[in-house]
Amino acid sequence: MATTTISARIDSKKKKEAEELFAEFGMSLSSAINLFISEAIAYQGIPFEIRRRNAKTRDMLEAMAEARSIAADPGAKRYDDLDELFTDALK
Repeated sequence: MATTTISARIDSKKKKEAEELFAEFGMSLSSAINLFISEAIAYQGIPFEIRRRNAKTRDMLEAMAEARSIAADPGAKRYDDLDELFTDALK
């Protein structure tokens, strides 16, 4: 199989940390990058979830998912007026 060289810019501290991490798995940085690309091709996308890791964002995403679930329920009450919504919410 023919190979080619790619070039990427990365913070030198991150590169060193990555090299040390991958060495613990017995692989070079080049091998780890090849593994990532192979997995991305097999997965047909990024082979891991990309997300922000803070509580506020997680809470917001969970609330949005819950809202979608409620909205999909044909028996869910619908509100045309915020006052009505707040009145029901505070009962």
